[in-house]
Amino acid sequence: MHSIIVTRLGRTCVAGFIAALMVAPASGAAAQDRVAVIASDFNSVAYVTGFAVEAPWIATPVPGEPVHHDAVLRWHDGLAWVVNRGGADNIQVLDPAAGFDTVRQFSLGLGRNLQDIAFRADGTAYVSCYDTAELLHVDPVTGQVLQVISTAMFADADGLPETGWLLVRGSRLFVICQRLDRDAWYAPVGDSYLLALDTATNTWLDCDAVQPGTQGIRLAASNPYMPIGTAGNRLLVGCTGFYGLQDGGVDVVDPDGLRSLGLEITEATLGGDLVDLEVTGASRHVIVADGGWVTRVKRYVPGGAPTVLLTGQAYDHADIAWDGDFQLFVADRRLSNPGVRVLDTDAGIQLTSGPIATGLPPALVIVPPAGAAASVVPAVASLAMDLPWPNPANPLTRFAFTAAPAQAVRLRLFDLRGHLVREAALVADQDGRGTWEFDGRDAAGRAVASGVYRCVVQSAAGFAARSFTVIR
Repeated sequence: MHSIIVTRLGRTCVAGFIAALMVAPASGAAAQDRVAVIASDFNSVAYVTGFAVEAPWIATPVPGEPVHHDAVLRWHDGLAWVVNRGGADNIQVLDPAAGFDTVRQFSLGLGRNLQDIAFRADGTAYVSCYDTAELLHVDPVTGQVLQVISTAMFADADGLPETGWLLVRGSRLFVICQRLDRDAWYAPVGDSYLLALDTATNTWLDCDAVQPGTQGIRLAASNPYMPIGTAGNRLLVGCTGFYGLQDGGVDVVDPDGLRSLGLEITEATLGGDLVDLEVTGASRHVIVADGGWVTRVKRYVPGGAPTVLLTGQAYDHADIAWDGDFQLFVADRRLSNPGVRVLDTDAGIQLTSGPIATGLPPALVIVPPAGAAASVVPAVASLAMDLPWPNPANPLTRFAFTAAPAQAVRLRLFDLRGHLVREAALVADQDGRGTWEFDGRDAAGRAVASGVYRCVVQSAAGFAARSFTVIR
């Protein structure tokens, strides 16, 4: 068990946060105020577990929901979307409100080595591939591949561009392009890029008018290895370069001008190979591995020198994630006592005396985005929602809720694209209870397709949401 060393006020701007929830019905509910963790032995066993965002960080029992041992996770619409990578090549959708149970899973074809998923405003998604020169545009509801977009033009001599992490920004999708030599132990060939796709037309943007053909944004260092960060109107790309050479750094990219602005800090200044990068407001937190493969968590402000916050015993630190306020979650894979440590980003001290237990060593920590988590504890008689029953629905199911007596309540049903399927208006009885029976039909009376749906209940007291599956 971990213990709390420092107690601080939780997230800021609670009133504004509640207001944002009220206008975002497709977002998660308080039940999804969970940090997701992929715990893995990186060999054969892995699962998703989690813990509460706020102290005392109450953890979900382990082991959690099984996933591939090489997987990443993204939050979208209150659900956890797991990309199971090479050897699995499927998308697995987990519901944190149900203990991260799997609610949907679909394959995108073996041999592609899927890497990441990013969602468009219309609810469709992009999935990057590592072992094929492809970017997939998919329908996450049906699992259908809508379009295969070639990335072959960005490949090096081995025919593959090694595309990975994704970021949607407005009408553009940005794609990490490593360009590694598979015949030389995946060493960088020398130039790496950030690719830019016009999502309105699914065509690549030319980021260099001088060079012939369609070009990506050439980065100031090679081997971009970690997720793309955002800092105001700039993107930050962490580049590892050649391992052991300290030739990488953090590249600053202008996403509007489609150009690199150079490195804001080098690996030489950081003191080792860059392992992970997290933008924490005006500062940055990084994991750095020195020449002896010992990792350290460090903090720096652009233009300033880094300071050490946490030192491992070996290659212990795998990932860091920020809660948007003052907590930094650190995945500590130390064999003797693995788990997630919590640091104070302002004071630079640990908030836990020991790691939050995850069973297997943590590989990835993912914090729900703003609007998908709620840290406000509901008051008595505030809005709450029971688990839908039966679930799966075939196709009938019931949604029961608790509200203030005689309170007006609105229920809305969405598919995974965020499209409104059905809605209803009810009033809680004198005991504050109400039930809505869904008959498996949309607003036009048509039978809905099999798949995962989300019911959102909303009142003056707030909102809550539950996911369920229709099987026909």
